[in-house]
Amino acid sequence: RSTLFPYTTLFRSNQRDSRMPQRARVPEPPVPEDVEPQDLEASARRELRALGRANAENVARHLVMLQRLLDTDPELAHQHARYAASHAGRVAVVRESAGIAAYLSGHYQEALRDIRAARRLSGLDLHRAIEADCERALGNLERALRAAQGADPAQLDDQEEAEIAMVVSGVRHEMGQTELGLVVIEEAILMFRGDRETLRRLHSVRADRLEELGRVEEAEAVRVRIGEGPQEDEEEIVG
Repeated sequence: RSTLFPYTTLFRSNQRDSRMPQRARVPEPPVPEDVEPQDLEASARRELRALGRANAENVARHLVMLQRLLDTDPELAHQHARYAASHAGRVAVVRESAGIAAYLSGHYQEALRDIRAARRLSGLDLHRAIEADCERALGNLERALRAAQGADPAQLDDQEEAEIAMVVSGVRHEMGQTELGLVVIEEAILMFRGDRETLRRLHSVRADRLEELGRVEEAEAVRVRIGEGPQEDEEEIVG
């Protein structure tokens, strides 16, 4: 699996929809000469075959730049994504990539549009956690819950279920339902069978809910167990 966002599987669909309108052209950000279309994953390159060869190679180079920059410069990654989408707006992997880049750079309305387009183009129930978190960030809390609840359980793995639970827990807190937010995250922890880093993040959200409920000592105990406790405490334990 390719992961740009902690749970995100990119470049996994091979379908496109001729009904999707292509975007207006946007300025092209520079790409270093050593970036080659072959640097992109084979599954993504296969999707781009629907384009003309020159366009496919150009779009591929910008998707490579998106991958390289997403962790260090998400805004520049977003510029590459927008350019790629302006030249290949009917290709699912391009819209998916653009949605993720928009989300991580804080362009939430744009991210919603691209993620939903990628879902229509691919026929896959992609990135419900991103959609829900975008709605939350835009202040649409009820819509955030509906987005999360609309996920197809048959298409969710443990990682994606955990991401949705973390978003929903935060939404419940923002709605004044922090107790319910705690229940959501504790149930997710009990059910989770995935990697340790995601489990740590789940516990970190649990600590947030506990603290918000005034259960400060319990929250601190959770944070110490997952390595988020104060450095002074860690040194005392070692000593």
